[in-house]
Amino acid sequence: MIAHMKRLIPAGFVIVAAILAIVYFSTRTIGKTKDTSSSTVATSPDAITATVTSAQDVLGTEENSLISFMPLRSNETLLSSMGIALDQDTLDDEILIIRKSGNPNLFVLIGIYNPQTTEYDRVAEIDTTVTQLKSFSYNGLDMTGDHRTSLVFQGITETGETVMKIYFCSTSGGSFRLINIGDFKADGTIFISQHDRDSSYELSQSSGRSFPVWVYSSDTREGQGSLSQLQTQYDWNASVGRYVQVQQIYVPGRNIAAKELAKIQDGTVETFAGYLNGLWYKISDSNEKELRYVFFDYDNKEVIFLVGDAQEVYTWGNSNLYKNGIYLSIANSFIPNLRRRVDITLTDVDEVRIFTHDDVRMRIGAENLWDGQYKKMNPERSGLNFEEIDSSIAEDFKSQLEDTITWQTSDGTNVVFKDNQYSISNETTTETGSYVVTQIGKNCVIQFKPNINAANNNTNSELKADTNPVSYFGTTYKLKYNQIVVPPPANSRNRKSTLKDDKTTIIMQPSAIMSSDAFDIPGQVLTLKQDVSE
Repeated sequence: MIAHMKRLIPAGFVIVAAILAIVYFSTRTIGKTKDTSSSTVATSPDAITATVTSAQDVLGTEENSLISFMPLRSNETLLSSMGIALDQDTLDDEILIIRKSGNPNLFVLIGIYNPQTTEYDRVAEIDTTVTQLKSFSYNGLDMTGDHRTSLVFQGITETGETVMKIYFCSTSGGSFRLINIGDFKADGTIFISQHDRDSSYELSQSSGRSFPVWVYSSDTREGQGSLSQLQTQYDWNASVGRYVQVQQIYVPGRNIAAKELAKIQDGTVETFAGYLNGLWYKISDSNEKELRYVFFDYDNKEVIFLVGDAQEVYTWGNSNLYKNGIYLSIANSFIPNLRRRVDITLTDVDEVRIFTHDDVRMRIGAENLWDGQYKKMNPERSGLNFEEIDSSIAEDFKSQLEDTITWQTSDGTNVVFKDNQYSISNETTTETGSYVVTQIGKNCVIQFKPNINAANNNTNSELKADTNPVSYFGTTYKLKYNQIVVPPPANSRNRKSTLKDDKTTIIMQPSAIMSSDAFDIPGQVLTLKQDVSE
């Protein structure tokens, strides 16, 4: 009997332990969502870990309905939730995103955890003015570098403007305070420029540099069709207790005629998406060894990122227009929980600026190899045909090259063009060969083929191109005339200056060509000037 009891006692302990474990974990996992399969864990730069449920997953079905730890009112609908330690007590507080009946705006509700009652005290609500849920992002970040968590949110308003707001939350003295330290609005992109902080900051031994905020907005001084921009940087100023402007950069852009602008943006996603359709290549980073491409296919709802032999295929989801741009929400075709947001801003009739960021609830401008300026590989595919291709451009360049007796480069090398042949000479180099000037799409292109024996006499190693190591010139260049500013006549009513081709100076941009387009590649840009000594 005693032996039998000895066997029953351990078994009883096992059963009791199992029951306690079930009870414990069931209370821990009463969730903010009934279906946790769509949740991901996102770690912010200040090492705050939060459970993030995508807005796309919390809408629509009862299975994905959310449960809040903080009671909601009868006119409030919960859309998303996150735990963030806002009041610096290391305990996660509750941030809810809700909608109110009869109001299109999203609201942020803040619930501070009360360890005495083990409940969340509803202390504040913020009207975000954002209406598009899928454009909305929020997170807790140490923006100021002093180990204080800021609540940051961003989104697009009903009028298409981008807003970003940054708040400190404090419970000092027993009362809750919500302090706005950054309030930004623009008709373009707004993003946080994240940079690395040293190890002493990570170990909480010192403060780190604050994260600046960049605001891209249109320069309205040049009229409605101007694509010129103002890029304004804001940074934390401890003495005034908020973000202040530290610099503003004017970025001139092309003035697009109204009829051309209307072909790109008429206020509908379909029109702008139709303009994007096709292959775009990155032109703004000459340090990369391989070109990067983005392919937009609105009809099949796909966005494809390509570099070398690798490609990432994304499903085109939600789209939101803003002035001179569009904001895309896309999801990886193979891993649907891997989402990316893409900001695309028009900078020319065949050029855009692209910002990409993975969806971890906040636009963080950390170094991203996909960010930059992109040109369309073949503008004619869009069906816009902004300007007819003028075949006489190539003839004009060839005539200008051959009618000038001698051209000089910046290092003093003499270049002569005659009867489809060229010759170059300086103190260390002599070379001859043939050349051809052709029209590729809207670009005028020159290609060089050196005579082998002559090219071998080239001992100038500084200007050797990667594509042709024994030749002074590379293989292929795009040609364009230098632009000079012409002031208006003194008696003219029109006081605006104009640009004019300076045909005494030709700029040669290293390029690669395809059947219907030419695009810039890394390499030394050469300048040919007419020899004024003759």
